[in-house]
Amino acid sequence: MPTAPKFADAPLSLSPLCELEVPPLDLIDMAARAGFASVGFRILPAAPGGIAYPLATPSEQAAVRAACKATGVALLYAELISIVADTRPADFLPLFETSAAIGIPRVLVAGDHPDTGLVTDHFAALCDLARPYDLVLDFEFMPFRAIADLASAVTIVTDAKQSNGFVLVDALHFSRSNSSLDQLRALDRRLLGTFQICDAPKVPPPRDQFMAEARTRRLLPGVGGLDLGAIMDALPADVPIGVEIPIAAQYANLSPAERIALLATSTRTYLSQRVSS
Repeated sequence: MPTAPKFADAPLSLSPLCELEVPPLDLIDMAARAGFASVGFRILPAAPGGIAYPLATPSEQAAVRAACKATGVALLYAELISIVADTRPADFLPLFETSAAIGIPRVLVAGDHPDTGLVTDHFAALCDLARPYDLVLDFEFMPFRAIADLASAVTIVTDAKQSNGFVLVDALHFSRSNSSLDQLRALDRRLLGTFQICDAPKVPPPRDQFMAEARTRRLLPGVGGLDLGAIMDALPADVPIGVEIPIAAQYANLSPAERIALLATSTRTYLSQRVSS
C-alpha cells in the first residue's frame, strides 16, 4: 500500500517575514484561518529601523496568549539576534523574557561578524542566558551575512557546546551559499533545529542581490528551480517546517490574509504531491 510522501502531514509554521507589516494578533488570526499550526514573531528588527513588534507590556503578552488559546495556533520562534563585534549577550534578556512570557520556545540568531571565534563565544553566552527560560537558539546562516553557509554554522554551534544551540536550514540560503547535500546528509541530527521551506529560480541573481531575493523574490514550493526535493529528502521527518515566502510584491492584488492562505495551500499541495529525488 503506498505511503504518504515524507512531510505530507507535517504541521506548518508561518514566518513573520511572509507578512511583516501584519501585527502579531492579526497574524495569529490569519494563520489560524489558513490552517497554519504556529507562527513566528519579529520581536527585534533584523536591521536598525526595521519593522518589529517588541510585545514588551503585560497587556500585549496577555493578548497574544489569549489569541493563541482561542485559535489553537502555537508560537514557534522569535526573531532576530544579529551577532556583531559589540554584541552584549545580556542586552537580549528582555527578548528572552518576552519569548518565555508568551510561550515561544525558539529564538533565531545570525552571525554578522567574520570572526567565527567571536561569534561562537557570543552564541554560547546567549545560549547560557536563554536556558533558564527554557529557550533554544537556532543559528541561521545566510549568504549575505558574515556567517554564510552550513559548514560555518555547524562549526559555530558545535564549538559552542550548548545543549540548547541548533542550526536552522533555510532552503534558499542553503542553495545560494553553495552548501552541499552531502554536508546536509552528514549533519548530526541533534544539531538540526528547524527548516524553512521556499523555492526560487535555479539560476541565482548577482551576489549583491541575494538579500533582496531573500526578502522579496522567493517562490512558492515547486514553482522554482531549487533542488527542494533533494534538500527535504536529506532532512529528518520530524524537523519543524517554517514557511518563509514573502510574496506581497508578487501578489499585490491579494490581501495579506489571501496571501497567507495561498502560502498554506501551495505548500501543503507541494508536500502532499512531491516525489522524492
